[in-house]
Amino acid sequence: MYPLKIGLGWLRQSGVSTQLVSLALIVAIFVVGTQGQSLTWPNIQVILSLTAIPAILAIGVHLTIIPGGMDLSLQGTIALCAVFVGALASNKFNAIDIGLWVIPISIMIGGLAGLVTGLIHTKLRIPSFITTLGMSFVLYGIAVYINKSQIIRLLDDRIQTFINATPFAVANVVLIAIVVTIVVQFIEDRTPFGRHLYAVGGDEALAKQLGVNVDRVKILAFTMAGCLYGTGALLLVTRMGSATSRAGLDLLFPTITAVVVGGVALTGGIGGAKNAFLGALILAVLNNGMVLMAVNPYAQAAVNGGLLIVAVALTLDRQKLGFIK
Repeated sequence: MYPLKIGLGWLRQSGVSTQLVSLALIVAIFVVGTQGQSLTWPNIQVILSLTAIPAILAIGVHLTIIPGGMDLSLQGTIALCAVFVGALASNKFNAIDIGLWVIPISIMIGGLAGLVTGLIHTKLRIPSFITTLGMSFVLYGIAVYINKSQIIRLLDDRIQTFINATPFAVANVVLIAIVVTIVVQFIEDRTPFGRHLYAVGGDEALAKQLGVNVDRVKILAFTMAGCLYGTGALLLVTRMGSATSRAGLDLLFPTITAVVVGGVALTGGIGGAKNAFLGALILAVLNNGMVLMAVNPYAQAAVNGGLLIVAVALTLDRQKLGFIK
């Protein structure tokens, strides 16, 4: 009984108890609905692989939501990073081939885009929603201008081979996502920046009074988010084996849904990297189960939309809201 009591105590304090219970319920429903097919090891491997890249992107988005902001530049950033990966890696359209240097370059391009977004948001005092929406269009426009909407097939498959390899029963891309989750969660829990991040999200005015450099925190949050978008773009492009400016399209809604379903409050100050990862996992299990049960694709979209509304209703901190408009 004592170990059980300790386990229940940890679960209550973890901040993910609701998400774990929800995940267990969804798994149970689909185990019955698919007659156990959803719980076979090959299908579990598929679910985890489908979770990895969305989880990394969700962790990036959540970093901008925790301090009370919002980042809609994800699609534009991914498009730009994908185009540069395609142009700089070995391909049949040009003679450029920088090899594995494409990894840090993709991350740096994403980080630079996030840095610019953060500076515009904080220094020009433009709401993050408008800033990031505008940046998304700017970055996507640049990506289309460079790429001309071509599909560039990557000739160097070393990264693709590595991320798809399964030396530890799951694909390496899953392990990368887990490592990213652990590192970001550690930063949030154990570093001054992490504490300042939650302080700004909890009450920005009070954080300023306590000496927190709010602008610096926000800029760093957007920069880190951009680095994770660059990482996600690299993994996405190399997994597909081709690069195009359309690589990031249709990723924003699922990513924000994963963040909110994971328990990160859109009003800021609540949640963490582990929440974002669990949110992505819940969505992957849900969508995989609906596919196995041959649910109509339009009904699947309706389920995801309804899930977003319910998740927002459950996580929103209404004390931070004035009037609902």
